[in-house]
Amino acid sequence: MKKILFTISLTFLAGYAMAQETMSLGRCLQMGIERNLNLKTYEGNVLKGKHNVSENRSRLLPQINIGAGLNDNFTPPVSVTDGRAYGKPYNVTKTLQYNSSASIQLQMPLYSQTALTALEISKTLDQLNTLSYSKAKEDLIVQISKMYYLAQNTEEQIGIIKDNIKRLEELRDITQAFHDNDMALSVDVKRVNVNLENLSVQYDNAKAMLIQQYNMLKYVIDYPAEQDIVVEKANVEQIDMAALTGLNENLYELQLLRKQQTLAEQQKKLAKDGYLPTLALTGNWTYTSFTDKMKNWFHSGESNHWYKSNGIGVSLRIPVFDGFEKRSKIRKAQVDIDNAKLAYENALKGMQTQYANAVNDLANNQRNFAKQRDNYLLAEDIYKVTSDRYREGIASMTEVLQDEMSMSDAQNNYLTAHFNYQVSNLTILKLTGQLDRLMK
Repeated sequence: MKKILFTISLTFLAGYAMAQETMSLGRCLQMGIERNLNLKTYEGNVLKGKHNVSENRSRLLPQINIGAGLNDNFTPPVSVTDGRAYGKPYNVTKTLQYNSSASIQLQMPLYSQTALTALEISKTLDQLNTLSYSKAKEDLIVQISKMYYLAQNTEEQIGIIKDNIKRLEELRDITQAFHDNDMALSVDVKRVNVNLENLSVQYDNAKAMLIQQYNMLKYVIDYPAEQDIVVEKANVEQIDMAALTGLNENLYELQLLRKQQTLAEQQKKLAKDGYLPTLALTGNWTYTSFTDKMKNWFHSGESNHWYKSNGIGVSLRIPVFDGFEKRSKIRKAQVDIDNAKLAYENALKGMQTQYANAVNDLANNQRNFAKQRDNYLLAEDIYKVTSDRYREGIASMTEVLQDEMSMSDAQNNYLTAHFNYQVSNLTILKLTGQLDRLMK
C-alpha cells in the first residue's frame, strides 16, 4: 500500500513539475503586451481616434437626405390677395386639406476652414491616442521587468535559505553528537535549533512572498491563474548594462507634451477660423401634390398630379458679431498654449535631472554590488573556516553561529544590491530609449 501511495505521489509531483512553465523575461513582456487588459483599453482608444478622424472627414463630403411628408390640414390655411382685377376688393384662396411631398436635398461645403481645422485636430487627437498607447506599453514593460527581477531575487533568496538550513542541520547533527559524547553543552544544541527555526520561518515567508509575486505577475500578463509559472534562474554575476547615451528627448512622455502643445495651437486656430466665411453648395429635388379628399390620390386626374420644384445654388455665411465669444476662446487657447510650453519645459528639465540621478544610482549600485559580492564570498569563507574549526573542537558554538549570522546578512545584502542594480539599470534603459533590448 505504501509503495502504491509513493508511486502516486511521484506521478503527481512529476505532473506538477511538467505543468509549470518556465518564463523568460522576453516571453513575459511579449505576453503582457498582447494580453494586458489595461493596455487593451488604450488600444481601444487608438481605434476610437481613427473613427473620429473619419467622422470629421465626412463633414467635408456631400450630404444627401431623402424626405417625405403627408399632411392633413383639417383647418386649411387661406391666402388673401388683391382681388380688384376680378371686381372684388380681396381674393381669398383656401388651401386644399391634404398635401404630400417627397424630396432629395443636397448640401456640400465648398469652403469651410473650420471643418478643415477640425479634421486636423482629430488627426492630432489620434496621434495623442497612439502616443498614449506607446507610453502605456513602455510603462508596462518597466512594471513587468521589475516584477520579474523581484521574483528572481526571491527565488535566489529561497535557494540560499535552503542551503543555510542544510548546513545548520549538519551542524546540529554534529553538535548533538558532541553533546552525546559530553563534548558540547545542551544549550549549544538549543542555539542551533533556534537558528534552524528562524531559518524555517524565513523560508516560509519567502515562499509565501514568492507566491504573491507570481500571482501578481500572472495578473499583469493575463496568464491563467490556475496554472503555475517559474522565472528563469538569475545570473547574479552578470547584468546587461545600458549604454549611457544621454537622455532620449523622443521619449513618449515628451512627445505627448509636444503634441498637446500642437493641439492647443490648433484649438486657437479653430477659434480664429470662426471669423472666416463659409461657402456651401445646395440643391433640392422636390415633388408636391394636393387634394381635397384622400381617396382622390387613388384616381387619375388633377387631384393626384405631382408638381416639381427643383433647384441648385450656393449659400454664403459671413459671421459679423458673436458677442466676443470667439475672442474669449482665442485668449483661453493662448493660455493653454503657454501652459503646454511650460509643462514641456518642466518635464524636460525633470527628466534631465532624473537621468543624472539614474546614472549616479547606477554607478553607486554597481559599486555596492561588487562590494557586497566580495563581502558575501569573504563571509562564506570565514564561516567555512569557523565550521571546520568547530568540528575539530577548536572554535566555540557561539563563534559558529555569529559567523553564520554574518554570512546570512551578507547573502541578503548581496541579493538586495543585485536587485537594486537591476532596477537602476532598467531606469537607464527607459530614459535612453533602450527598453526594446529586454524583448530579445
